[in-house]
Amino acid sequence: MIRSMTGYGAAERTTDQVRVAAEVRTVNNRYFKATIRLPDGLGAVEPRIEPILRRAITRGTVYVGVTVEPRGAAARVPINAEVLQAYRRDLETIAPGATDDALLALPGVVGEEEGRLTGIPDLADLIQAVVTEAVENLNRMRETEGKATADDMAAIVDDIERRVAAVEARAPDVVRDYRDRLQERVQTMLDGVEVTLDDQTLVREVAFFAERSDINEELARLASHVQQFRGLLGEPGLAGRRFEFISQEMVREANTIGSKANDPEISREVVEIKVGVDRLREQAQNVE
Repeated sequence: MIRSMTGYGAAERTTDQVRVAAEVRTVNNRYFKATIRLPDGLGAVEPRIEPILRRAITRGTVYVGVTVEPRGAAARVPINAEVLQAYRRDLETIAPGATDDALLALPGVVGEEEGRLTGIPDLADLIQAVVTEAVENLNRMRETEGKATADDMAAIVDDIERRVAAVEARAPDVVRDYRDRLQERVQTMLDGVEVTLDDQTLVREVAFFAERSDINEELARLASHVQQFRGLLGEPGLAGRRFEFISQEMVREANTIGSKANDPEISREVVEIKVGVDRLREQAQNVE
């Protein structure tokens, strides 16, 4: 099953000491790129998060945001009593009326915010578990979107197949129509002139045209590429880059058919085939 490169997933868990929430979203990118945002003081957890992302996502830009909110006793910011008392003694002579609010605002009295987080036991394990759950939710969404994309691509492939079949049906008539037109034009030119038409010359000209406009090999390759593309839609695993490659080959064969066929009906079908392939290429850029 193919997966979309874009998606969103979230998860959170709460204990007596902390609430951890994670959001993961992905957008298109030909390669893998991760941006991880953790609260201050928890940078050491990042090396544990990136492997989770790489195992679940092969290409695309991934944004991870983690929120950590201490609860209960862990939410209390520690106060340095020794520093507070030292400030109080110093200020008794300078500002006798200084309030505790003013003292608490002085540097070193109140502990750092990240100090609360590093003191929560097993916090790194909890963050890792929450991120893992968020990534799983992300992939469920990406698989749902991938199915919708696959259905759309399958409909485009059906249309391309019908048009390839129409070109195959028309191709044998192109040489015959050219022979009839050529014979008619030559006969018109020779009317009233005592010159006979050389059948061998006409045959050689038609044979030369038939060889020059032969598109059987290109049609066979194009049909094969279409079948390969359809087969990838039903295969598990990663298909985005293979979709892009096969689409390029389909365009190449379609261009050759259009240039060699020298027939208005085939040219119209080729234009529609190329439009369909362009739509497939756009969709392939959204597939992992």
